[in-house]
Amino acid sequence: VILEKTIIKIGSLLALGFGEAGAEIIGQNMKGGDSSALNAMIPGRRVEAIFGFCDIRNFTDATEVLQDQVMVFVNRIAGVVHSCINEFFGSPNKNIGDAFLLAWRLSGHNPKKQQRLADMALISFVKVIAQINKSPLLAEYRNHPKLVKRLPNYRVRMGFGLHSGWAIEGAIGSEFKIDASYLSPNVNMAARLEAITKQFGCLILLSDSLIRLMSEPIADQCRLIDHVKMVGTKEAFKLYTIDLDDLALEVDRNMPIIAPSKNAAFRQKREIQKKKRERMSDDFQMHKFFANDPDIQTMRHKFTDEFFCRFTMAYLNYEAGEWQVAKDMLEVTRYLLATEDGPSAALWRFMKQYNWEAPKNWPNYRIIAEK
Repeated sequence: VILEKTIIKIGSLLALGFGEAGAEIIGQNMKGGDSSALNAMIPGRRVEAIFGFCDIRNFTDATEVLQDQVMVFVNRIAGVVHSCINEFFGSPNKNIGDAFLLAWRLSGHNPKKQQRLADMALISFVKVIAQINKSPLLAEYRNHPKLVKRLPNYRVRMGFGLHSGWAIEGAIGSEFKIDASYLSPNVNMAARLEAITKQFGCLILLSDSLIRLMSEPIADQCRLIDHVKMVGTKEAFKLYTIDLDDLALEVDRNMPIIAPSKNAAFRQKREIQKKKRERMSDDFQMHKFFANDPDIQTMRHKFTDEFFCRFTMAYLNYEAGEWQVAKDMLEVTRYLLATEDGPSAALWRFMKQYNWEAPKNWPNYRIIAEK
């Protein structure tokens, strides 16, 4: 019995440490054979996947202020991120201090399931934002004297990037230390999208590769905000966001702040598995889940049809090179809502550099230098 429990624990630790990307490494080494030698450096394999990258804002300041408590801080956020991603069929891959790499593997799924996974990837990030803002544990940092002194009105916030494409899945490292992860320009693109969320004043940025994968009703909820080419890439692509007012959510004081008992944790896992089966079934309507979720409704309440129509007209004029017209329209959309609209401001600032006149041979997109 002790040996059996020990083996189960070792297996659980392997799964926890290697994650989904390391399943092949574990499988190849457990296939038997007389040798007890461990071979972690097996060849990688090409997979199609959705990659998500999220980063904790103002992390350097938080680290300097919180000191030895920063691990608790990061792990509380990781608990929210990983649990939401898991509920929507994503796999946490890397924890990089202030950032997390997540993946939704598309290989092996038919087009309909891939579409479902694309919808869930976006919705999972939206739910992460909701849970971060509702968490009473994370709300405590809003009143942390040293944090508030350094960063007035501080609250935990994150930026998110989503992109899809191929990657090589496998072991990275040496015989001394390996990480099971993904290597690809597409992984880097997810990180680069997250990096420019501040420039656009958005919480989430996603590429058109993901929009094409999504179901039409979910894709229609995303706003086209720019046409860009990142330095070092061959092709320009359309850039989208999902508009969310995370400040509209209130802290849920009924959320449990104490770890559940073993029995309660087991029941929670069973409930999550049940939800996951329902969400992946063909009968489940993901767009209705999105439309009826109370947190999503609250965060999207202030974004009106008038605002979206006006911005679309402004964007089309911007892309067509009619920058004087676009300028006048963006000056309206920039302050049409209760707070400044980040994408409107970003396009307005870019055109201002050229004195509101599109360059000759304007290719309908702009180059973004930030990596």
